[in-house]
Amino acid sequence: MQALFFFIVALSILVVIHEFGHFWVARRCGVKVLKFSVGFGRPLWKRLGRDGTEYILAAIPLGGYVKMLDEREGEVAAEQLDQTFNRKSLAARTAIVAAGPIANLLFAIFAYWLIFIIGIPGIRPIIDEIIVDSPASYAQLSAGDEIKQINGTDTPTWSSVRKALFKISQSGGTANITVSLGGIEVERQLEIAKIDLDASVTTPLLNELGLIPLQIKYKPIIGAIVGGGSAKKAGLEEGDELLLFEGEPINDWAEWVQLIRSHADTEMAITIVRDGEQLDLLITPSKTANNIGKIGAGLDVTKTAIPDYLQAELRYGPITAIGYAVQETWDFSSSTVKGLVGMLIGTVSSKNIGGPITIAQIAGASAEQGLIAFIYFLAMISVSLGILNLLPIPILDGGHLVMNLIEWLRGKPLSENAQLQGQKIGIILLLSLMFLAFFNDLTRLFGS
Repeated sequence: MQALFFFIVALSILVVIHEFGHFWVARRCGVKVLKFSVGFGRPLWKRLGRDGTEYILAAIPLGGYVKMLDEREGEVAAEQLDQTFNRKSLAARTAIVAAGPIANLLFAIFAYWLIFIIGIPGIRPIIDEIIVDSPASYAQLSAGDEIKQINGTDTPTWSSVRKALFKISQSGGTANITVSLGGIEVERQLEIAKIDLDASVTTPLLNELGLIPLQIKYKPIIGAIVGGGSAKKAGLEEGDELLLFEGEPINDWAEWVQLIRSHADTEMAITIVRDGEQLDLLITPSKTANNIGKIGAGLDVTKTAIPDYLQAELRYGPITAIGYAVQETWDFSSSTVKGLVGMLIGTVSSKNIGGPITIAQIAGASAEQGLIAFIYFLAMISVSLGILNLLPIPILDGGHLVMNLIEWLRGKPLSENAQLQGQKIGIILLLSLMFLAFFNDLTRLFGS
């Protein structure tokens, strides 16, 4: 129920932002807005505003719409013809259509800016070990080095290091790394090959590069449980402490994760501690598309104290944060587009597409982790929503923009019949995408 609640909250926020973009620009262009609805279906609440717009909160929270005065949808009084959408200039109609996705991208910039000025806590990026004959060893990186900058960008936490390295790995290249050892800063050049997005799930990027971080040994205590996963089926509960695997001690969370990843579709006998009592359970990790095990359970990080000398924070001033927020939005937008293109040409698995169930689970998990994680989730989904709506599919904003482009090139709009056929094709494509997303959700939830 908590995941569902935060899913509805998140989606409602993002729908309001998207539709407000259309609404605000339409009003500025002199178009009369008849309805502003958050959700579809039966209205749960509605009110007629002083501006003549009917504001609606509907029962199905999976989207929304702004209905504008338009002669193609019914007769319009002569005195209101100048307020119709269809009679506005091509530039005005294009601005109105594009305003929704742009609003989502602007919100993402604001969300990232807010995150950066609040600050993101993390672990100092100190190297614990270098794997022999790895890119990191060839770059002469050493155990004890602290990574201070990558390509001129400060990296105060391991999270910021991973992000900077991942960005380079998408196309391959050289990472100019500034490291500090004993107070002396030196420059290193780390060569990074272009990675396969699917393979990176199986082998984490840092491992691929030969970098072993100085890690916190987190107590193996279960946090959030994903409904329908192996953990739920085995009877694990939030707060359970993992004690033994087939009679051998489980020393920390990292060790537990490795056990899970290496035991896909294999029954595991474990012992846990719950409310001071030991319980024996059997759990069988499900197998992912990359042939690694997963159980659908997270770590409760609050049960492990982080030493002061390892604590760090990524934070910027209000002005500096603007540039980083724009860059973050651009980077995630680019990654999203590359992922979509990869799915079309077959280099990225379509199993990466997630639907409302996956989004709901992530929404609930991020809310449990705190305000920063939830805002970060909102920013990512807002970018995804903006990019999705810009796809050149009829009935989506991107499809309307393509129609406008064709009108500009032809000097006149397509015929009503051509537009109608385009909308039918768009509906089929959109329903196919929704079916794939739901199928992937159910596969993750109940296993393949």
